[in-house]
Amino acid sequence: MRRLFGKEQWDELWYTLRSNKKRSLVTSLGVFAGMFFFTVLMGLGIGLSNSAMSVLDGVSHEAVVYTPGRTTMPYQGYKAKRTIMPNYRDYHSLLYNAKTIKDLAAVVNYNEAEAFGDTQVRIGNKSKDVQVFGLSYSFSTSIITVIVLHGRYMKEEEIENGVPVCVIGVDVAEVFYPDDPTQVIGKYADIGGVAYRVVGVVSRYSDAVKMGFDINESIQIPLKNAVKNNYDKFVMLMANPKPGVTKDEMVDEIFSHLSRQHHIHPEDTDSIIPLETGTSIEMLNMIRRGIFILIWIAGLGTIISGVIGVSNILLVTVRERQREIGVRRALGAKPRDITLQFMAESVAIILMAGIAGTLLGIILTLAIGQVAEMTPIGDYLSRPYPTPAVLVFSVMLMIFCGVLAGLLPVRQALKIKAIDAIRDE
Repeated sequence: MRRLFGKEQWDELWYTLRSNKKRSLVTSLGVFAGMFFFTVLMGLGIGLSNSAMSVLDGVSHEAVVYTPGRTTMPYQGYKAKRTIMPNYRDYHSLLYNAKTIKDLAAVVNYNEAEAFGDTQVRIGNKSKDVQVFGLSYSFSTSIITVIVLHGRYMKEEEIENGVPVCVIGVDVAEVFYPDDPTQVIGKYADIGGVAYRVVGVVSRYSDAVKMGFDINESIQIPLKNAVKNNYDKFVMLMANPKPGVTKDEMVDEIFSHLSRQHHIHPEDTDSIIPLETGTSIEMLNMIRRGIFILIWIAGLGTIISGVIGVSNILLVTVRERQREIGVRRALGAKPRDITLQFMAESVAIILMAGIAGTLLGIILTLAIGQVAEMTPIGDYLSRPYPTPAVLVFSVMLMIFCGVLAGLLPVRQALKIKAIDAIRDE
């Protein structure tokens, strides 16, 4: 170890590299390119992964969301292919009778004609057509994280009792008060002829989270006010299971309830579509793993090609320096000394080229990240920066590759006999 880090060893190493600048440069290009592309690909992979996983940021990972479906079997005189839409009556019944549900949330559009249509809203002298949704209290406390930017959120008793209050998405607030959106707080929004007092300005947790509607571009009111005693009005149901209860058990209970209410065949489970956020997370993780496997295959393939190039050049170097090796052997150099010499050269070339390639790759990924944040590319590429763990691993990988690249040249050098090398001109 002392010999490896000794001054004489490194002086000899730098002398050899300086004496063959062109050869050293050509030798290092493969490793430089390999680490550069590996770093950039890893950064892009991390960016794609971050963007994919952000789809469910701020959403309960236990939640099951119910959307409209179609029956596939006739039952009790009803034909197949009926559209099944959970309604407010289902929500009310499940809320008080379900035994497996911990949190049950409902979302309903105020618009009577369209499930996701707009409603005209007037605040002061301005009016705008926006989406208005009625929400249960558990929606913002247990299912989706809603960020309150100014003011406050609707209280539980306000939502339960149908008090005419509302919160406004930040984009809507900026339409009515572009200079200072906070001025909307305390004002009254005319929605369907009813004056709702604005108590807060809210925002979604991330750009990807919408769950059927965009919190930033809509107005939220108490659920009862949007239902308006229409118990058959379509609602989007969202549920979390109780502790100790599996999602499958909860899904089975909800299906059993809905099948009785809507006259669905007990075996027609495809008629109601439960979307599990946990399943979506598993799918995203599979995609994420696939991306990183491809990156590692491509990156390691490029690095290995560079290492092979270094090994080949060092083999040529051994032949060129055969006389030098013979003289050193004749003067008493041990096999260990020859091994350290070529191993040090191999590791030094690969480390210098690899670190240079990695640094350039980091600079490029930083630039890509800055561009992504200022453009729509950011929706698909979020924070494309290699992690410290990856960078540390890449350094360890370079050292390993340097040792690997030096094995064959060392073996070849050790076969050289001192007398034959001196005699060979």
